[in-house]
Amino acid sequence: MKSIHQLKDQATHFFLFLLVLFLICTGIFLPHTVQSEMEKKGDPAFIFPEDANKGWKLFLSKNCINCHTIWGQGDGKIGPDLGRIHISHLSEGQLATNIVNHLPNMWEKMQEEGIRLPSISEVEMAELFSFLYFIRYVDEPGNPDDGKILLSSKECIRCHSILGKGGNIGPDLTRWGIYINPIVWAQQMWQHAPRMEQEMEKKGMSWPNLDSKDMINLVAYIQSIGGKIQDEYHLEPGSPARGRTLFVEKGCKDCHTIEGEGKHQGPDFGKIEFPRTLAGMAALMWNHSPEMMKIMKAREIPRKDINPQEMADILSYLFAYRYFDPPGDAQRGKKIFEEKNCVICHTVGPGGRDGSIGPNLGQLRQVTIIKVTQAIWNHGPSMMQKMRDYGFSWPVLKDSDLNDIVAYIQSVSLQKE
Repeated sequence: MKSIHQLKDQATHFFLFLLVLFLICTGIFLPHTVQSEMEKKGDPAFIFPEDANKGWKLFLSKNCINCHTIWGQGDGKIGPDLGRIHISHLSEGQLATNIVNHLPNMWEKMQEEGIRLPSISEVEMAELFSFLYFIRYVDEPGNPDDGKILLSSKECIRCHSILGKGGNIGPDLTRWGIYINPIVWAQQMWQHAPRMEQEMEKKGMSWPNLDSKDMINLVAYIQSIGGKIQDEYHLEPGSPARGRTLFVEKGCKDCHTIEGEGKHQGPDFGKIEFPRTLAGMAALMWNHSPEMMKIMKAREIPRKDINPQEMADILSYLFAYRYFDPPGDAQRGKKIFEEKNCVICHTVGPGGRDGSIGPNLGQLRQVTIIKVTQAIWNHGPSMMQKMRDYGFSWPVLKDSDLNDIVAYIQSVSLQKE
């Protein structure tokens, strides 16, 4: 049986490898300092996540690894593997809702196992959120053997060669082994898609569809035979701010809508369900490339070149945008606050019910999802005991409930300023 220190060392080495691979090579990062249009409206809830690396260290130091595994790493068997919860979309509010709903079970299990409840600061909670959001769109390592089979089953080798064997129309994919991440593959596919489609039509070949697993398996196989990674193909961390600008400059808004702006010829990126991972995004772009080219040609929209760094920036913007929830409904939040019996213990501003067990939430400043989750985590056990004393159970939240409650508390706080 491994000691907790051995377990943490093993898990740390594993994750730091993925973190370096992802942040340096893949080039996606959600910086805290970047502001979106929503944030400019003065809503403190719309802040980009904190440092995922710090969140991982907290995940270890707060002993979360005692109960949870990440991609199978760790001995925790009490809670689920947090790297393998395959929900297609999980925003800040939805992540918080899932945490709050499961807190009673977590506390009960921690008590049974003799695990002390660690206190978490607001900044630490933001860092943990960033980590939990981060691990959801990182792909697990692919299977090279499956990737090799795919090259034949998808007929890639009719046009491309591998180690000098195969077709001679497209480039030898062996040299693509230096591209270890799906972002560069997505960029390369974008650049070469028009010519590929022409050559496939000449050969009577249909456009092969790929899913996220196909992508990472192909990357794994090509990388396994393609030699060492070269430093010059490393990317800077993707910038959501630059990506937002590039989304306009590269003509993406000529077909797509996001943040309520743009054309509706293509899917509205603010409403559709994106793939969960980066490889899924690369596969999605590949699968829809023929239709995109057809529409762009019909509308006489030039297909602009996108380099790897620009692709990293654009995808960073799209993934970061999905972290935010729409503004909550304060009136609905007030109703939920009463229906969930929060008013028995808490008051929210003048005219509220006379709950005096907990603090007056209307006196709080800059109320955010993070702050509310942090407060519930730290004070939850005593809250739950008081609720049992009053004869009612822990409230189950859904959809936008927590966002609406936060909007309600914010509205009262702003009235006092």
